Amino acid sequence: MVLSLFLCLPLWALTKASTFNIPPPNGTYGVDVKALELIDTSRLDPYAPKAENRSLMVSVFYPSRYSANCTMKFAQYLPNATAAFENQQLAVYGIPNGTVEALRLSLCPTHETTLPIVRQTPVVLFSPGLGTSRLFYSALAQSVASQGYIVVTVDHPYGVDVVEYPDGRLVFGANISTEAQIEFEVETRTQDIDFVTRAMSNPQTFSRVFPAHNGTFQAHTVAMYGHSLGGATSAAAMLNNSRITGGVNLDGEPVGPVLSQGLSRPFLIFNHENATNPGEVQLWQHLDWRLRLMLANSTHGTFTDFPVLAQVAGLASPLPPSLGQIIGTIPEPRGQMVIATYLVAFFDMVLRCKPSGLLQSASPAYPEVTFVDPTTSAA
Repeated sequence: MVLSLFLCLPLWALTKASTFNIPPPNGTYGVDVKALELIDTSRLDPYAPKAENRSLMVSVFYPSRYSANCTMKFAQYLPNATAAFENQQLAVYGIPNGTVEALRLSLCPTHETTLPIVRQTPVVLFSPGLGTSRLFYSALAQSVASQGYIVVTVDHPYGVDVVEYPDGRLVFGANISTEAQIEFEVETRTQDIDFVTRAMSNPQTFSRVFPAHNGTFQAHTVAMYGHSLGGATSAAAMLNNSRITGGVNLDGEPVGPVLSQGLSRPFLIFNHENATNPGEVQLWQHLDWRLRLMLANSTHGTFTDFPVLAQVAGLASPLPPSLGQIIGTIPEPRGQMVIATYLVAFFDMVLRCKPSGLLQSASPAYPEVTFVDPTTSAA
């Protein structure tokens, strides 16, 4: 997926700027992030060539202080070895070496006021698309976190293109393409999510994010969202994990037992324009609280960070048609802001018991978003 989204990009003008800074989110809070390796000692990795425990990399995005008080720091969008790997993949398409290294996240450093904020902040989990690193969703995670959420993005080893660990080792993606392989991957991911949910309730995890401080994250109940296969994982994980109070599928095709067993807790489906997913129609029949939204002028890639990255890198306007077919034609940062706004409205409902009119009917403030019944619409 990474290559398919990038191959139509023109050469970015690296000679004109040594870095490309992704703007900070526009929420109430500035956001900082901590990457962690979490090892599940209760199970072996089913993909690993030799017996070893399943080891996950996660990024914990958290509100650090009020945004008006932030002095921004800039951090690499991808760690070194991951960036080098992605550059190697992109080189055959003429993308200059160093393009990915030039990307920077705008972060708000942890402050003495951070701990009182995070101790009362709900937790949201995220699962990425097949073959796409969690890191290519960091700007969207930041946007959600800036509205007062701790967002934990999860890499599923062998199910994404590359995972980089703190000791420097890399795990590359497996060939997952058949229906049986995809269903097995979703089942593996649901076990990952169950483990991460439990890990976020462990005081040791809190201390790893905030060394020398005691506490726990508010992870007795969580919400979840995912893109593509991560969206299918969101539905499957809800079926098996009662801690997940609500889930979001960003443009994914649900698979597995959830299609017939359904869900008793709220589930939101957010699709690109004219999306058709037969699995959604089947799942729809077995959902209690349910909502399907469609985003105009979008494609499957719109729900990643790639549209924002293209904008930050100075892509000329108007958008080239070939690129629009990959990432959509919604101007950025508008597209990601709309997606984040509806995600936050949903999380407010399921984690804070705050109803939102955005989830009741179409809003004139967001004309790009329409309400769709997959059983009656040909869209």
